[in-house]
Order: sequence, then structure tokens, then C-alpha cells
Amino acid sequence: MRINREGIFSSPSAESEDGFISVHAITDFDQLDGLLDSPVVRFKVDGFADGRVLSLARQLRLRGYAGSVELVGDIVPDQFPMAIAAGIDFVEVTAAHAARCQEPQWRAQAAPSRFGYQRRLGRASAAR
Repeated sequence: MRINREGIFSSPSAESEDGFISVHAITDFDQLDGLLDSPVVRFKVDGFADGRVLSLARQLRLRGYAGSVELVGDIVPDQFPMAIAAGIDFVEVTAAHAARCQEPQWRAQAAPSRFGYQRRLGRASAAR
């Protein structure tokens, strides 16, 4: 199941079987430079415990990447706000995982005010 930034489910993309980069294959952020001209970058994770994809997505965005960043792997809805903040546009999970973690859970986590404590801290310290 494919989940957009608003937490809405849709059918998996046509590339769901291939076209992804395993996070294990990236050992240095400089390797991301070779992806900057790609229209879509699809990172594959083995499970929700592998948070490296968030760092990779963030670094890719910081390097100026403007295309679509997708995460392929079964993360939990609680990680969704962090994925969005890191610059991930879509998350693709298995059908079995989508049955356990249903659309209302993802939509609730996609709420703009859900993950923002760092931003509020930044505004508070900037106002002093």
C-alpha cells in the first residue's frame, strides 16, 4: 500500500518490485550526489528499526534534490511525521502491514501539528 504525505492510502507504484536503493548500499552521504538528477529516489528498508533512511532523505534534500523521495518498507505510523519532516513524499508498506496499521492511524500522524517540537523550540529561542 502506498501512503502519501497526508496519510492517504493508494495502490502501490508501478516500480514497487524494483527501482529501489537499499539503505545498506549507502555508506557515505557523498554517494547521494549521484541521485540528484533522478526524478524519483526509492529507499528500501528492512523494517521500522532502521532509521538511516530518515538521515539519507534529509541529506538528499539538503543537497538540493527536488524530485520525489519514497520509502519502501514497513515503518510504523508513529514514524510517519519524522519521515515527512525528513523530506519523504511517499511510504510504501506491504498489504499485511497496511491491514495492521490502517489508514486512520497514518492520517492522524500526518497532522501538521503532530511533529513539531523542534520547530517550536527554534522559534522560541529565535524570539529571545
